[in-house]
Amino acid sequence: MLLRKRAWDVMREEYPAVKENTSLSIVIKTLEDSRKEYPDNNFVLVLSQDGKKCLGLLSMWNIIQAIGPCLLKGVGMTDQDVDWDKAFKHACMTCSQVDIKEFMQVDVPRINPNEPLARVLEIFLDYRRGRAIVEDGERILGVVLLADLYMEISHDVMSWEEE
Repeated sequence: MLLRKRAWDVMREEYPAVKENTSLSIVIKTLEDSRKEYPDNNFVLVLSQDGKKCLGLLSMWNIIQAIGPCLLKGVGMTDQDVDWDKAFKHACMTCSQVDIKEFMQVDVPRINPNEPLARVLEIFLDYRRGRAIVEDGERILGVVLLADLYMEISHDVMSWEEE
């Protein structure tokens, strides 16, 4: 099936996205809203100001990289009486003004909708990323997540086991 099915067969046409001048707090809210419907989603696309071009994405890891230093600033890990809730609230307020382009991944794999799933798997392995943007030219059609590819592979394996 990995040779017969294409990226457009498993891509998600709905994906969270923000514009490039968005605050980090809006990115976090956008991701959390998306995860209510798609719990395996762990990224937000970053679009140009006109919304036509994908500039990159922010993953959960990128968000932690942006907030982590603010959260840990001035707090010793051995401090026993740290008010972590207060420290985290302060970090979120302070770091929400961070320029998201500083932490954005720009080397996101881009694939065309006709790529065979075997090629998508190869791209995931080469890039060591769990997502790819499906584009027709510069027009975003959707995204393929590792979870989508895994479901397709596991479905095939299970059907072979039943034979």
